[in-house]
Amino acid sequence: MTSIADGDQGKARRPRRARADMLDDGRTILANYTTSNSLRRNRSKLIWLFTAFAILYGMAFGIFASYFLLQLMIPLVVLVLLIIWVLPEMDYAPVDLLDKLVLTFIVALLCWPDYLALAFPGLPWITMIRLVIVPLLLTLLICVSISGAFRAQMKEVFNETPLVWKGLVTFAVIAFISIAFSRDIANSINKFTVAILYWVTIFFASAYVFQRRTRAQILVYMLWAIAVYVCLIAAWEWRLQAVPWAGRIPSFLAIQDPSVQQILSAKSRAALGIYRVQSKFTTPLGLAEFMALSTPFVLHIILTSKQWIFRIAAAATIPLIFNTIIMTDSRLGVVGFFMSFLLYFLAWGVWRWRNDRDSIFGPAIVIGYPVVLGLFIAATFFVGRLRAMVWGGGAQQYSTQAREQQVAAGMPMIMKHPWGHGIGQGALTLNHRNQAGELTIDTYYLAVGLEYGVIGFIVYYGMFLAAIIYGGLAYMKARSTDTMVLAPLCIALTNFFVIKAIFSQQENHPAVFLMLGAVTALVLKVRKEQEELGMVPQPLRNAAR
Repeated sequence: MTSIADGDQGKARRPRRARADMLDDGRTILANYTTSNSLRRNRSKLIWLFTAFAILYGMAFGIFASYFLLQLMIPLVVLVLLIIWVLPEMDYAPVDLLDKLVLTFIVALLCWPDYLALAFPGLPWITMIRLVIVPLLLTLLICVSISGAFRAQMKEVFNETPLVWKGLVTFAVIAFISIAFSRDIANSINKFTVAILYWVTIFFASAYVFQRRTRAQILVYMLWAIAVYVCLIAAWEWRLQAVPWAGRIPSFLAIQDPSVQQILSAKSRAALGIYRVQSKFTTPLGLAEFMALSTPFVLHIILTSKQWIFRIAAAATIPLIFNTIIMTDSRLGVVGFFMSFLLYFLAWGVWRWRNDRDSIFGPAIVIGYPVVLGLFIAATFFVGRLRAMVWGGGAQQYSTQAREQQVAAGMPMIMKHPWGHGIGQGALTLNHRNQAGELTIDTYYLAVGLEYGVIGFIVYYGMFLAAIIYGGLAYMKARSTDTMVLAPLCIALTNFFVIKAIFSQQENHPAVFLMLGAVTALVLKVRKEQEELGMVPQPLRNAAR
């Protein structure tokens, strides 16, 4: 007995020759699929070519893997990117996974020493942060590839802050071009890869994640908790007068490299001989910079939390942070700490005056602010202890003179070579050595000018200034607990902008680019809040009390 389906199938059959003729004609086989005559004719050649490449690639991998493993991985990376690119459009994107990876990235970056890692021959150090950033990048690319909604939302974010994302993309292009001017191409390629992974990737991921409800608040409390954690390690280190894990590192995490031994060695200022703590960071200055970046978030909890227990606990953290900065013997930490107070109270006062007309706190703070600022600046000149902490004394004279010498030597180099000397080549180009004979460059302003040139300098610092302005203006209209996080974010970016005048290390840069992405996300969120309110200002008395 023959079914209807069988009958239809019989009618649909064609002679084999007819089917072959149809293929040769390049006609449609299935909906949206056609064959190409040239592809069919050269298919066997392509197969042989691919087979030969695979054989040669396998031989090269077996022979040279110990020496050129990263270079040999390039075809595999390209293959992965092609696979992601051809993924079909879907309604679902792994945004929850992206969310978790961004938060995990914060912990990996700020809680685990980057020099405690697995080291295999021919491979870069397998650090905690690298174990997170690679899946984070793949997840971000998959979201972009398969989800039109994800792409539309990202476009909406960047339309609110065009100067920021355009500045970042332009800077990445300048950094890539600068490789051509480098005297050490391999090192510059490595630095460029790190910048793409740790700066650009985390910026774009954060620009999406921090649009989500409560994520900005989670960031605030995470940074507070991490600041306490880092301070406790610093207190333990001060007691031991050594990094707590020095001499106790498991063999599989111990990297036999001179730079690691330098990090683990005791740090002290030559003029005083006082031990300087560094906690999980590589230098005392890196720890001081993070303390300055985290202080605005602790102040934010003190002034905006709705639970008194958190306010009291955050207030108790302030002396802990300041004491840690003192133990680093770092002026940049002190400057960032005091700037956080001065800028946050000004921003909070303006916000209160604008959004709570019945409150006297806002007008009182804003009107009295010039007097307070003037008195504080005067105190930094006339109060001996405060003057030493902010402006430095005899013990800091050498570093001040070294910085002046570097600027005097570096500026002519920038003018002579205004297109830059290549990413990662700033210290080598300047060729300034400290008392230990090590290459050093103290100001990141000078490093950016030497590496990326005049245009790169303008673009790099211009995007941070643009983000601070975008975020500051949006903060004045903020209504929710999430969008009010714009205040500590913008103040942290301002601290970073100032600190880079005297500190060139990049250890905290991934955290700063995460904050940069968070600002772009929250600026859009403010605009959506305004649309929901019909652009009518509504008093919000309890939001900042």
